[in-house]
Amino acid sequence: MTAFALWIVLLPTAASKFVLNLTPKHPMARVGDSLVLTCKASGCAEAVTFTWSSLIDQSLYGKTETNGTVSLQIFNPLGIHHINTVVCKATCRTKGEDTQNAQTSTKVNVYALPKDPTISRSDLLTEGQESNLTCTVPDVYPAERLIIEWLLGDEVLLKQDEHLEVQTVTSVLKYRPTAQNNGQNVTCRATLDIGIDKRTRETVASMTVQYSPRNITISENTQVKIGDGFTLTCRAEGNPEPTVLWRKLDQDGRSVVAGEGATLLVEEASWSHGGEYECVAHNVVGNLTAHMTVNVQGPPEKPVLYLSPSGELKAGDSVTITCQSESGPQGRVALRQLTGSQGAELESNQGHTSITVQSLTARDSGLYECQATNPYGKQTSSINITVFNELYTETQRTTTTVASMTVQYSPRNITISENTQVKIGDGFTLTCRAEGNPEPTVLWRKLDQDGRSVVAGEGATLLVEEASWSHGGEYECVAHNVVGNLTAHMTVNVQAPPTNLSVEVFPSAEFEKGQNVTIWSWAVGVPAPSATLVRLRDGVEMHSSDGTFHLVHLGPEHAGLYLLNVTNVVGHQSLSFSLSVSIQDKSVNPKTVIIPAACFVFMTAAATTLMRFLKRAKQANSYELERTV
Repeated sequence: MTAFALWIVLLPTAASKFVLNLTPKHPMARVGDSLVLTCKASGCAEAVTFTWSSLIDQSLYGKTETNGTVSLQIFNPLGIHHINTVVCKATCRTKGEDTQNAQTSTKVNVYALPKDPTISRSDLLTEGQESNLTCTVPDVYPAERLIIEWLLGDEVLLKQDEHLEVQTVTSVLKYRPTAQNNGQNVTCRATLDIGIDKRTRETVASMTVQYSPRNITISENTQVKIGDGFTLTCRAEGNPEPTVLWRKLDQDGRSVVAGEGATLLVEEASWSHGGEYECVAHNVVGNLTAHMTVNVQGPPEKPVLYLSPSGELKAGDSVTITCQSESGPQGRVALRQLTGSQGAELESNQGHTSITVQSLTARDSGLYECQATNPYGKQTSSINITVFNELYTETQRTTTTVASMTVQYSPRNITISENTQVKIGDGFTLTCRAEGNPEPTVLWRKLDQDGRSVVAGEGATLLVEEASWSHGGEYECVAHNVVGNLTAHMTVNVQAPPTNLSVEVFPSAEFEKGQNVTIWSWAVGVPAPSATLVRLRDGVEMHSSDGTFHLVHLGPEHAGLYLLNVTNVVGHQSLSFSLSVSIQDKSVNPKTVIIPAACFVFMTAAATTLMRFLKRAKQANSYELERTV
């Protein structure tokens, strides 16, 4: 037994191989997580020395911990800069033996799951016009494994799976919207599939599509009795909501504005209200028209009788007798001589009639009557005509006769009010006068941009108690008598302060850091108002002539309360709204406790700025702030 034990002690021991084992073999981890590489040595009886490096000789951006034959390379938090081939080298030094070296390596891969995409657009969506919708997916890796889909409802419009090696991926959808798309949801869906993990994020936005007016409806043709009131209605669909303009057409196709709004109310119908009306529904995209007719009915107006030429009539002269009367429906006008011919009818016609008597004699003297008749009644007027028969005697030949001559002449020396500016809702008066014989009568007409016109009033003075949009434009004064007429023109400009102020923030009033937003504002006013946007927290302001503001690369400092003010020479209108930054990480942290106090301080500062701003606006009659740098 003793000899056997000695033999075992003296038996040579086989040398163990010095090797390294690096785990995990194919490491992949998410950005922000922790990754630990473990390098374990075996086959070394003494202490082992470890060295960590990269294949391309750059910093590993990690932490090394070594304990005996095990060394750890720790990446916490893991980032894209950790993508590398990591090499673990080890040296084993055993007394009496040669130094042994070993090394092993592995490729570190990382991935970043997509955040919620953001959808933006280059401009307002308009029916039939191609627009660009942009979907941005930030902080994603590897981008080549990202799939972006555009969906309208459940329909896939575009699928994109080719991207550059970037961390922020952008997809652009070129889309030509229709009116039916208004209010529909468009979705940008981002999917990252790396095998060990698959995540999908999506953002849904409601499309606002501008389209021209359509489906217009208008009142049916209407009959109204003179003196009664009537109401016309006209409506149309569209986005933005169409505004309605009423025009009245005359027989020559010319027109003049009769009113604005879906409803046109006439409290007391006159003959001038009869005729064809045109409803024009319009918005920024286009317009659409519809027509209807108003028939004003009632008994005839008292006929008007006049002679041409006027003045004393002598035997042998000629004269034209004219009679006219306005009515609805148009009545029959009959002219007869009541004396000398037993009331025989001389001439008749619809609306007006005339007769010319050649070589007057004494038998043509007498009472002439004009009668206008329609289904609602009749009216009569008469005129007495005297024909003088000249019989000269010797005595009469030596008699000197002095007569005053009455000479008729057309209107001249016309004067009219100067061009006038009036605020909507205020009253104004226009005057027009001219010389002439017979004394001219004055007719006012209002002209539109196409040169068409409609009667606006009669008499030397035109009084408007409350100006509306329809009262603005060019006016024509026509002074006329039986000899001729003369015209003069002037312009009324109706001005109004801004109203109906509205604001749209696209894509949303809640933004992410680095995002761009566009603010559109609309207001109605004459002259066209300009816009000022004020950040109330610090008084910084921006100005825009068309009401559009572009805010780029937004950060937390851009969040807060904003005041939008639109101003013209007549007045102003304002409204406030807020922009807020979205919070991606909602986990509780120590800073949470200071939020209520910070909000209180911010709101106090905003309120102070707002009160100071309103006070200065009241003094200046407009909301305009000084720029704060």
